[in-house]
Amino acid sequence: MGLVGMSGAILTDPGAGPGSLLLAWLVPTLAWIASLYGGDYFDRELDAKVKPHRPVPSGRIPAATAKYLMMALIGTGAVLAALANPFTFLLVIPATVFGIAYAKVLKGRGLWGNVSRGLPTALTLLFGSMMVQPLPEPVLLPLALMFWVHDSGSNLLGALCDRDGDRAGGYFSYPVKRGDDATVRALTMFYLGWVSIGLGWPLISPATSGVDLPVYYLALLPAVILGGISLKRILEAPRPFPRQVGLRAHEIVVLDRIFLGSFLMAAAGQVAFAVAVAAPSLLATVVARRLMRSRYEPTPQVS
Repeated sequence: MGLVGMSGAILTDPGAGPGSLLLAWLVPTLAWIASLYGGDYFDRELDAKVKPHRPVPSGRIPAATAKYLMMALIGTGAVLAALANPFTFLLVIPATVFGIAYAKVLKGRGLWGNVSRGLPTALTLLFGSMMVQPLPEPVLLPLALMFWVHDSGSNLLGALCDRDGDRAGGYFSYPVKRGDDATVRALTMFYLGWVSIGLGWPLISPATSGVDLPVYYLALLPAVILGGISLKRILEAPRPFPRQVGLRAHEIVVLDRIFLGSFLMAAAGQVAFAVAVAAPSLLATVVARRLMRSRYEPTPQVS
């Protein structure tokens, strides 16, 4: 999420200073961590039924701790954003509202939940732009839509992995309501959607003079390939869709998101900086997933 924020700042001003880039990275990162605590807090009853190993239902972290950390991180991020640019409340408020609404209500409302979960990433790109100028750069709106579509699909894939647990807990997510085949079709449309926007943006945007088009397409390519590999695994999986296949496909999407979050920095002329922030992010993600995934996402205990 922080990489997306920095991309918005650099694409708006390739010479953005360290302070602006730090805030463009820090505020969205705090918000994303807050959303994880919020998910643990609002999902505590569902997790107690199907994922009792998680921190809150297992008792390793009190529910109140998760709630107060969520509130503290949101508050800290909001204060930093307001000090940097008071107009950011135009983005911070809807991002917070939709983030909490997803965790508390919309997660069990079919595709609405997945789409609402993707919105904060789109707003993050615009937020990064507002770290270097008062209002977001209008030319970034299609790219914000690209991130929205991409993250909505990523969240839907996560819902497909959690299908059995959500069904047992009474959450009517899209896979629970519509089934595996409809979900796979929707995932295909999300993939085609964000790829089409990404490929077409330089052709439809009137002001892309600051973007090196060959670098743009070259840097976008890894994200397109990784997303395609993930989708291929999903399309070829048997039905009912195996949870472990979904988790492996989702791991690829997580790497895909890092490429997608950093390629715009390279396209704006900051190739070395893009590599400098994306490479350790990829390494940390791979190591962390390898060490933690099997403990955090074992097969849910459903009856």
